[in-house]
Amino acid sequence: MLKMRLAGVEVPKRRLHDRYNSARPGTLEVVETTDQGLHRLVKLARFTYGDSGKYVDTLFDVNLLWYRDGRMVLSGFERSKVDMQFCDYAQSWLCFVGTEPPPMPEGR
Repeated sequence: MLKMRLAGVEVPKRRLHDRYNSARPGTLEVVETTDQGLHRLVKLARFTYGDSGKYVDTLFDVNLLWYRDGRMVLSGFERSKVDMQFCDYAQSWLCFVGTEPPPMPEGR
């Protein structure tokens, strides 16, 4: 999975695969659940990665934008906690389905 936004701001396409923004392998799960903060049903995408699934990124109100040639883009919003308050911001994920993400470019 490769995040296409940082704190809601689009990452320029030329920087999507550089050393600061590289894809990571993991497991993707999409579920529908009740969100206590929003007080409604929400479709969530959970991306689990790291040693033994140590880290989880969550995308709320997820929508599939496109799927082609083993790649897809999911969009929604991410939630972070800043100074004891939640902050929601736009996010899109580029997912490589059934394949390893492309290698990081050399020399960058």
